[in-house]
Amino acid sequence: MIAKLICLFVGYLFGTFQTGYFLAKSRGFDIRDHGSHSTGATNSLRVMGTGAGVTVLIGDALKAIIPCLVVRMIYRDQPGLWPLMLMWTGAGVIIGHCFPFYMGFKGGKGIASTVGVLIALDIRIAILWAVVFFAFAIASKYVSLGSIMAMTFVFFCQVFCLFRGLLVPGTVDPAFRIEYALLAFVISGLAVWKHRSNIGRLLSGTESKVKVFTRGMDVGRK
Repeated sequence: MIAKLICLFVGYLFGTFQTGYFLAKSRGFDIRDHGSHSTGATNSLRVMGTGAGVTVLIGDALKAIIPCLVVRMIYRDQPGLWPLMLMWTGAGVIIGHCFPFYMGFKGGKGIASTVGVLIALDIRIAILWAVVFFAFAIASKYVSLGSIMAMTFVFFCQVFCLFRGLLVPGTVDPAFRIEYALLAFVISGLAVWKHRSNIGRLLSGTESKVKVFTRGMDVGRK
């Protein structure tokens, strides 16, 4: 249990690095004062433009990929255990991203970081996530809907693979399957819960559509 808590803690520390917050600060403003007030990639795109959105997307994904791959390497000789330890690390990253201690526990929504966890876990699951995300985002023109549906899908996908012996989740030792499923639920469920205000706006028809190519808002510019 100590090793799992260490993975969770290390993941949390990595997750607290708010790429969007620091990028906005370097431009002279606090991103939490604009747009949806989130520090994540979508709000960075909305506020600072396409280039910033891509930068934050990559940064938030990398902060999950790096610690998760390190844990995967450490436990590489234990195929029934490493996916579980990676998920403990990933859960820490997502919690750290959503609730950074030095920002009053108000961060982003964890989408890019969750993708980073999936890439480190099994690139095939990450690809399935992307297919669902783009299918719903393009069809509806709502990034939030794409994120919510992709997160919901990837949870059930992992549980299905876990108990059917498919992909990486299927290699988890049977003794750890329930624990793995709970961690998968925490990671996906937290991302959906952070979108609760978006869900309300989607239901009321007031959700904003995000432009992929944009200069952003007129903030922080000289």
